[in-house]
Order: sequence, then C-alpha cells, then structure tokens
Amino acid sequence: MPFNDNMFRPCPMLENPEYIEKMVRETEAPSTDMQSPESVEHLVSKTKDYAEKWAPKAEEMWTERQKEKSARV
Repeated sequence: MPFNDNMFRPCPMLENPEYIEKMVRETEAPSTDMQSPESVEHLVSKTKDYAEKWAPKAEEMWTERQKEKSARV
C-alpha cells in the first residue's frame, strides 16, 4: 500500500512515520519485542529525523523522474 504518491518514499516506518504511529494507535498493536518493548512514540522518534531529511531529496528525485517519463511520450 503506498503511503505517499512519491515512490521514493514508500515506507510507513522510515519515510512516513506519522502513518506507522497512526496505524499502531488505531489497531492498539503492541510491541512484539519481548526483551526490549518500546512505545510507538519511541519508535517514531528514531525515524522522524531521517524522514524529514530524506523528503526533500526524494521529492527532487521523483519530480525529475516524472519529467523524464513525460519527455519519453
């Protein structure tokens, strides 16, 4: 399931952490790591910075890809 129209940002955990947080909250999914369980907030805090830094580059790459595809038609 795409979580973003930009296919360079498909993952709900790495590129769109707000979605993994929403899904976990809505389903009340528990942590599956029995030795070191963590909250969804803690999990998201580890990926949010990456997602924010990656988004502009991914957008640039996606826009360029779309231009290339349009030029081939």
